[in-house]
Amino acid sequence: MTKPSLTSRQQEIYDFLREKIVTRGYGPTVREIGLQFEIKSPNGVMCHLKALEKKGMISRESHMSRAIQLSNPPQPMTELPFVGALEVGEVFPTTNPDDRLDFSGLFNSAELCCLRIRGNGLQSDQIVEGDALIVHRQPTFRDGDLAVVVYDDGTTGVRRLYQESHRIRLESERKSDNPQFVNRIVVIGIVVGVIRQF
Repeated sequence: MTKPSLTSRQQEIYDFLREKIVTRGYGPTVREIGLQFEIKSPNGVMCHLKALEKKGMISRESHMSRAIQLSNPPQPMTELPFVGALEVGEVFPTTNPDDRLDFSGLFNSAELCCLRIRGNGLQSDQIVEGDALIVHRQPTFRDGDLAVVVYDDGTTGVRRLYQESHRIRLESERKSDNPQFVNRIVVIGIVVGVIRQF
């Protein structure tokens, strides 16, 4: 399908619509478009929007101020080129440029959420301040899972959990400390990934 021909002003307005929808999740109002492009009349903005709609670039819901949608919304990128494993001192690997590493499993479920870590209480798990934990929301765990939990006093923690007969052992953040045992704990979810930006 060939892309419809747009005037330079239509392209500018389309790019503005796209940028707002992608970055904040909804489109601009007619007034915002007018201010951005110094179009004094709302009818002038509407003419451009109708032209974009006629060319199949956007769709609009009538009587709703922010109901502009892109006909071909951008898909989030969840994979990166994979160039192989690297050991320091080796020659940088050259691999098939079509090889990709797919991270969509960290982002494509409604059961996933993200937590930013403050402090250094998880260093024994190689997790440091600023890391983002990807958490799968679920009330259950398997022995050894790193879980986000809520204690009886309402405070939260991230601990490795183990079921021992009728109680739960919480592995201490510091291996030298004695483990803590509880009869009941609320599991918010299980850590399934860590993202670190430098």
